[in-house]
Amino acid sequence: MKPDCHFYSLDLKTLVETIESRCQAGVKHQRRIGEIWSACIFTLCLEHHEGKRFLISFPERGSKPAQASVEDLMAGKVGELDDWDIVLIPDLGPDGPAEREFYPYQLVSYRRRENPSTEDLINFLEEKKLKKASGGDLALVVHLEQETPFRFDWVKVAIHLMMRRPKCPYQQVFMLGEFGDPEKPYWQCRQMFPLMLPMQNLDRESARRLVQDRPTYPTTERMPANPGNSERSYRP
Repeated sequence: MKPDCHFYSLDLKTLVETIESRCQAGVKHQRRIGEIWSACIFTLCLEHHEGKRFLISFPERGSKPAQASVEDLMAGKVGELDDWDIVLIPDLGPDGPAEREFYPYQLVSYRRRENPSTEDLINFLEEKKLKKASGGDLALVVHLEQETPFRFDWVKVAIHLMMRRPKCPYQQVFMLGEFGDPEKPYWQCRQMFPLMLPMQNLDRESARRLVQDRPTYPTTERMPANPGNSERSYRP
């Protein structure tokens, strides 16, 4: 765990409903809100595949947490720390142990590319992420948000990450995107590194059920002490 660090943890339902209400009110999407939305979709895909529940947590420097609202998080006023964008913590309920495993993630969006393709995606990752050292315990989530439809080769991207020298600097790399008919879209997420492992597709109805089927909590400050086991597939 990073020294002098605490987390603001929120249930996924609160985050999703806050973002949806802002969209309905016509509030312009900011960068941090886009990151939080990517985090919500990724977490829903993990929950759908694993049958678990997680709190989405936002790291902040300093050992003594201050009060923060959901709007503070949405505005990026709190909850960002170096290369840690979000941290997932198992939601074990209000009576669960104070110390539990946690899993840090970095988020990046692939969008607004002039010539989207498999090769361009690989070049994008090399330029933006793979040439930079991570903390070693960090996972990368790549959200495919390209506005113009394009085809890409999952296998080719995974092979590039697995065969890369020097070794990929992340413990794990995931890719996430929305596919299917515009009337019935679904999200697809795959682990691309260290092994290529598919996950169950997530349609909107299943996502909605997952969002509703969970307890909600007020904004809380948690300080877990046990980093997640990086040897497990689908961490967490």
